[in-house]
Amino acid sequence: MVTEAVVIGVGNRWRRDDAAGLEVVDALRGRVDDSVVLVESDGEPTRLLDAFELAPRVIMIDAVVTGGEPGTVHRFTDEQLPDGMGIGQSSHLVQLYETIALGKLLDRLPNGLVLIGIEAIDFDNGEGMTDAVATGVADAVEDVLAELAP
Repeated sequence: MVTEAVVIGVGNRWRRDDAAGLEVVDALRGRVDDSVVLVESDGEPTRLLDAFELAPRVIMIDAVVTGGEPGTVHRFTDEQLPDGMGIGQSSHLVQLYETIALGKLLDRLPNGLVLIGIEAIDFDNGEGMTDAVATGVADAVEDVLAELAP
């Protein structure tokens, strides 16, 4: 089967709400067909750039901080991401915005990218997301499935 899309969950399970992207990928297992590659990432830029090239369509999921209501699910394309919006301001070393910009510059995002961001609030050490973010994860799973629908 041809790989049509890569879904990348970004996060850290040991930083509370920062696990949101990884939890979405976990929930998608068994719900997508073999044409979709599921990837878990800690946000390290070179591994993300490699994952961008696994399929012509890229969907990323991450905890975001925009000042909105915790658990709110946002959808952005790579063209819509404003600089400094708080993408990846969890435990990631480099903001996802910068990695996406680098991927575009290096022509490693040939068909663009969709980011599903889950508004997060708690990045303290420890396991377990806040209730609001856990609800946002369930909503984000449905949003990703809708993105993947023909």
